[in-house]
Amino acid sequence: MRKQVFLALSVVAMLTALVGCSYDDGAIWNEIENVKDRVETLEEAVIKTNEDIVALQAIINALQKNIYVTSVTPTANGYTIQFSDGTTAEIKNGKDGENGANGTNAPIISVKQDADGNYYWTMDGEWLLVDGERVRANGIDGEDGANGENGIDGKDAIAPQVRINDATKEWEISTDGGETWVSTGVVAEGKDGANGENGSAGAAGDSLFKDIDTSNPDYVVITLADGTEFRLARYDESAPMFIIVEASGVAEVEYGTTAEFAVEAYNIADYVVNTPEGWKAAYAENILSVTAPAKDLCHFDKEGVIAITVVSDEGKSAIVKLNVMAGEWVEEDDIRILTFEDSDAKFSAYELYGGASINKWSDLIDDPQYGGSLTYTDYMSDTYWWYDEDNTELFHSFTTPYWGGGHVISNYVLADYENLPDGYYGWYEVQMSNPIGGHNGSKNFAVHNGYSDFFNSQLYDASLEGFEFADGKERIVECMYVTNTNYVLNSLTFGDGFNSAATENTYFKIVAFGYNANEELVGTSEFTLCNGRNFVTTWEKWDLSSLGKVAKITFNFSASDDQSGSYGLNTPAYFAYDDVTVKFDTKRVFK
Repeated sequence: MRKQVFLALSVVAMLTALVGCSYDDGAIWNEIENVKDRVETLEEAVIKTNEDIVALQAIINALQKNIYVTSVTPTANGYTIQFSDGTTAEIKNGKDGENGANGTNAPIISVKQDADGNYYWTMDGEWLLVDGERVRANGIDGEDGANGENGIDGKDAIAPQVRINDATKEWEISTDGGETWVSTGVVAEGKDGANGENGSAGAAGDSLFKDIDTSNPDYVVITLADGTEFRLARYDESAPMFIIVEASGVAEVEYGTTAEFAVEAYNIADYVVNTPEGWKAAYAENILSVTAPAKDLCHFDKEGVIAITVVSDEGKSAIVKLNVMAGEWVEEDDIRILTFEDSDAKFSAYELYGGASINKWSDLIDDPQYGGSLTYTDYMSDTYWWYDEDNTELFHSFTTPYWGGGHVISNYVLADYENLPDGYYGWYEVQMSNPIGGHNGSKNFAVHNGYSDFFNSQLYDASLEGFEFADGKERIVECMYVTNTNYVLNSLTFGDGFNSAATENTYFKIVAFGYNANEELVGTSEFTLCNGRNFVTTWEKWDLSSLGKVAKITFNFSASDDQSGSYGLNTPAYFAYDDVTVKFDTKRVFK
């Protein structure tokens, strides 16, 4: 609040100064208008690029499904291409790049056909990779190696999306329908370019399309910005037409059953149907019947392509394909894991108090560990929080500073918990570290701090730190992985100014408390971090399923008498945790 008041007073002071003297504010207002124009241009570029990608996906679909162009209609800002299966592609002209002002450094998304016959998405001329694999622009191939139609339900056929990150101003790309976003490393506002030209492409407007040529009576030729050309066959009355209605994607047919698909057919003199092994298909009276193999057959193709070759009276032919998959509907547990890894971050970007931009989990890691700007800000005024949005839905927040308790994100590793690194005065200064990093070789993890006992509950708020489901629903937290921090290990191993070293009779345990949506305690669970002189120094699984369905879990500690004194617990109240596994309601899947 103090910062907001100061800003307001600063603005008033500036306005007062301007009123009190003669001042030409034309330059300021011109700059404001320039900023406004740039913002509008960037917004338009995002919309335009995503529209172009959708249009390009429609073109790839047409190529793979062997369908015709029935019409090309000029519009106010481009063309509308109508295909014989009823789909359309909207190709819009690029915006005139006046004096280079519309240059946005938008990534050039395109497709390229590889030697295997499939089309793959590219970005700036290079293969678009996800987990080291190229992202396919067409559907799954049939057994014969021919390209299948685009499978909108298939992972490989999802068209990319782009956006500009509000915080970093970098172009980001998603290949999973907007679930996750990856930075391209390209800032959205680049150098001014040469004057753009109006036309079918509008190169300065960051269009993915360069040209569309409708002069040929047999083909429509589309040229992309990177020079890639596509020839789409035009329809004429001498050609056959065979359209499988609502057959985009992969047709899921249960084992041993028959599915029927409506067909619109014109000028068909003859046809041949080819099926994967074990499948049957027949066409009659505008119905395509597809029978999946029985589950108990000795050998069959679980997935494949049904290809229908149709011939017209004039001898022209076309091939229409239908991707199919045999299976059954089963109930499957929906298991989600909170990993704290950047690659798994699905939450929306946000800001902490003070303006820190949080776009990924690593943005929540404070530096330094003690006294950092994220976790040791003004007491009782700032909030540090995280939310595993669109995944486990787990949420945590605490009022800074961190010495009062909370859960912070960390990636600090110190293999040696005996010798304090140079430049530090106490182990509390490396309180966010552990000796081994994240679970299963990962980088990030969380560190809990906070407890309540007979002493501090009399002086402070006795509420315990933990996490809860942000949507208020009750779910089973199946497990989490826990280990000791360096701060705790040093204290237990060697003792410190507050605590004595552990003996054969020492124990130090975490206690978890599970609460339902009505904030009623429904169960407890314990995990031992120290048993005598045996200390947990690896990641260990803590089964929390005994708590049942919970809306919230909080954590406290239980320790032997030698780890406490007149003022309560002497052992540092810390532990590290990672990979919190949550069981959601079952889902019905076809497999």
